[in-house]
Amino acid sequence: MLTDTPIPPTHTNTTMKNSFVAGVVAAFALAFAGTASADYPDHTIRIIVPYAPGGGADLLTRIVGQRLSERLKQPVVVENEGGGSNTIGMGNVKRAEADGYTLGVATPVFVVAPVGLKTKPYDPVKDFEPVAMIGVTPLVLCVHPSVNAKNLKEFIALNKSKPNSMNFASLGSYTTQGLAAYLFNQEAGIQATEVPYKGSAPGTADLLAGNVQYFFNALPSMLGYIRKGSLRALGVSSAKRSADLPDVPAIKEVLPNYEVTTWYSFVAPKGTPPAVVARLNKEINEIVREKDIAPKLRNHGVDADPISPQQLGKLYETELAKWTKVAKDAKLKPE
Repeated sequence: MLTDTPIPPTHTNTTMKNSFVAGVVAAFALAFAGTASADYPDHTIRIIVPYAPGGGADLLTRIVGQRLSERLKQPVVVENEGGGSNTIGMGNVKRAEADGYTLGVATPVFVVAPVGLKTKPYDPVKDFEPVAMIGVTPLVLCVHPSVNAKNLKEFIALNKSKPNSMNFASLGSYTTQGLAAYLFNQEAGIQATEVPYKGSAPGTADLLAGNVQYFFNALPSMLGYIRKGSLRALGVSSAKRSADLPDVPAIKEVLPNYEVTTWYSFVAPKGTPPAVVARLNKEINEIVREKDIAPKLRNHGVDADPISPQQLGKLYETELAKWTKVAKDAKLKPE
């Protein structure tokens, strides 16, 4: 007998219906992503530099950005959004559309800054897609000439003989310069007092004046003073000696577990299509290898380091774990 009473759907029917709908949605999303990736890019790309104009990250980004514009045949605009230990600019990258048209410049501060904040503005691993690396540069440990130590071993011995008698400059505890010094102190077994500065220039000025005794800072910033004899370089933080200072040992030669580099890289918002990330990675890797670009990077003390997005993501994870431990061991408190 026929009836107009609707038959309730069975669990199996509902599951099949939901699976069908999910499949259609997934297929549509993949098709859309494929089309979007195939057309990428078709308008202006912006790169957010989370620092003020004129610094190392800004200059390197403009070198690469100009070449990227030429290769992609679309404008590449560099925007400086400094402040908040880079968290303002990188927070804006996090919130941007995940379409490949907004990139951010990530340096070690990108990883370190959230470690030092009670309220995390972003997660450097979970909130971004690693894109490409520009290159790396070491820090250099410089001391004032009045420090009675000609090499690393003498410097460590001098510190141990007079605990807390020396001050070191930093740009804040939760910066590359600050944590590099804390890691050095931990590995060397010495005690010293941190003196934070609002920038590299005032920290260097006080080191030159002898108001602080040592400072870990980016090699390009200190090279001129070292060559003039205004400061004494005791070691570089990279795994190997720097071609700019071949007579200065790597700190690792004395402290085997010590290695720190400053790196410059690009990230995109989480969810940026893999095909877009792959395209950008390919283009940027080729740019930093170019015979007229690599020397420009070297002029800024940076060695090109083309790697995959997966390798870059692993670097972020490793750096985050490393500096979190250093901060914890140094008993640094989040701000």
